[in-house]
Amino acid sequence: MTLLTPIVRAFRSELLKCRRWSMVAGTGIMLVVSAFFAYLTFHQITSGVTGQEVDPLTHAFSTSLGLITVVGQARSFIIVVSLIMITVNLAAEWSQGTWRNLLVREPRRLPLLVGKMLALLLFVLGSMTLALVASSALILVTAGAQGVQTAAWTSVSGISAWFAFFGNEVLCLIGICLLGMLIAILTRSTGIAVGVALAYVLVPEGIIAMVWQEGSRWFPIRTFNFLPGSVFPADVGPIPPQGYTAALLTALVWMAVIVAGSFIAFRWQDINA
Repeated sequence: MTLLTPIVRAFRSELLKCRRWSMVAGTGIMLVVSAFFAYLTFHQITSGVTGQEVDPLTHAFSTSLGLITVVGQARSFIIVVSLIMITVNLAAEWSQGTWRNLLVREPRRLPLLVGKMLALLLFVLGSMTLALVASSALILVTAGAQGVQTAAWTSVSGISAWFAFFGNEVLCLIGICLLGMLIAILTRSTGIAVGVALAYVLVPEGIIAMVWQEGSRWFPIRTFNFLPGSVFPADVGPIPPQGYTAALLTALVWMAVIVAGSFIAFRWQDINA
């Protein structure tokens, strides 16, 4: 109980800060843009657009995986927005001198970090859930209005696929956010943290994959992305070449390593601002 008390206090305090306009705006942007991507993909498929990128989506459209294939096109944007939310909120605590003030009241650093991160994760995952549910509802309503058959999407297989996609997307986003936490702790600067986080997520592992295909599959970002990708058809999602179980275990190991590294770095940092 003694250990949980500062965690709960930090958690509740951070939840109050999540009501700031910047956080609410992040959720709104995630919601609107995700719905736009889903609708744009739906429109391309139903209007008969062809091409190397659209054809696999068209093939999956009429199957039980059709809905998640359409909604899943906003995944990268959701990841980017979530990563920015995490890194900005954590790194700003150094820029604004908040950590020093908080540690005067609560000298135990790790419970403070755990409570804060749990609140941020809850907010980000809630935003992602809202975006995916709203996008799915929009596509179902639009499909019904245009006479598109959605029986396969709402079948037992289709609903199971949606929840499997959602569960794996939660795991992926948790891994991404934990990585953002580590980067924010190491850089202690809002601008640098966001820049480094986005640069790493968007660039290096893709370049490494071009020259070292075998080894790159075990890197954190690719491993996290393999989890929701495993639910998509083989020609649509990043199917884990090492198998889903191996990808899941690797992702969990990476999460544990990232958390341990974050705790060690935060525990021994000199916080003087």
